[in-house]
Amino acid sequence: MKLVETPLRSNLDLGTQYPNVTGYLSSKKPIKYYKIYSLDRTQVIYADVFDKINIVLINSKKKISKQEIDYVIKRLLDTTREEVTIHLDMKEKMEKKGFTPSKPVKDLILIQKEVTE
Repeated sequence: MKLVETPLRSNLDLGTQYPNVTGYLSSKKPIKYYKIYSLDRTQVIYADVFDKINIVLINSKKKISKQEIDYVIKRLLDTTREEVTIHLDMKEKMEKKGFTPSKPVKDLILIQKEVTE
């Protein structure tokens, strides 16, 4: 597995690229910092929203494996699975609240870590 940062060649807003995902996550809260990565065919969004760090894994072709989740946690957060909150049912939660992904999605997972200053 290889985690590769996706270069942003213009001033893109995360809400423009992933409008429904960011709308569901941030609920109008400002995002301090974000980066977009690729892990094979999985898109990884790293977003720091001041009080916590959200990592969203999106794959349109297959289910995301436990190994991929653990790899992202280790590489981006430098921590273990026990120290973060993982929402495996993110897609269903979004659809219940009326947010549907703008593109077809097979699996959508949210990883959250509380930020302590």
